[in-house]
Amino acid sequence: MKPFSPRPAGYTIEELSTIIGMSARNIRAHQTRGLLAPPVRHGRSAYYGPAHLRRLRRITMLQKQGFNLVSIAAMLGTTTVDGAERLEAAMVDLAREQPAVVRCLERHGVLGKDDEGAPAVVRPSVSRAVAELAGAGIPPVMALRFLGQFMDRVAPLAGEQLAALKVQTGGVSAAPWSCFAELLVSAFRTTVENAAEVTFADGEPGTRPPR
Repeated sequence: MKPFSPRPAGYTIEELSTIIGMSARNIRAHQTRGLLAPPVRHGRSAYYGPAHLRRLRRITMLQKQGFNLVSIAAMLGTTTVDGAERLEAAMVDLAREQPAVVRCLERHGVLGKDDEGAPAVVRPSVSRAVAELAGAGIPPVMALRFLGQFMDRVAPLAGEQLAALKVQTGGVSAAPWSCFAELLVSAFRTTVENAAEVTFADGEPGTRPPR
């Protein structure tokens, strides 16, 4: 038998929501913005403590006084670990524990080498996304591993579709190849955004990026 592991002191997000009078969705949104520190993980559950409760009460009080979230962040500061430091630590872990993932991301042009020859993310959009996911409680290593798996699946499809587009245009066009690539990227982004809205319909709110 596994030893009994007691529940840590604190509140589930549902309990915290009831106490503070704020929806779980808004609590998660504050966490994503960096206004609220991540909860303590215990197995598959997450627990919030008195510090989270006090923080949310201050946020609520300031909102009632008419301050927007940007002003509140300036006054209270953010609580998430610096995204660059998280990502740098994740690169060390990834190179040590999952070299196959590093090779995969290098192959897809997501990772390169820094001045010291260590793996480094060379796509700013990936760096931002991984940092934001880390602020929401998703480990950078997990996000990067998923990204590699996803790109392995998508790369053959992208090649097939571009080849089909080349055939349909007669193989000759005055437009640069980047225009064709952007066309597929726009279509893919829209498709993924639509799927995300359905998949995460009951999850935390997100800011839909401009198209």
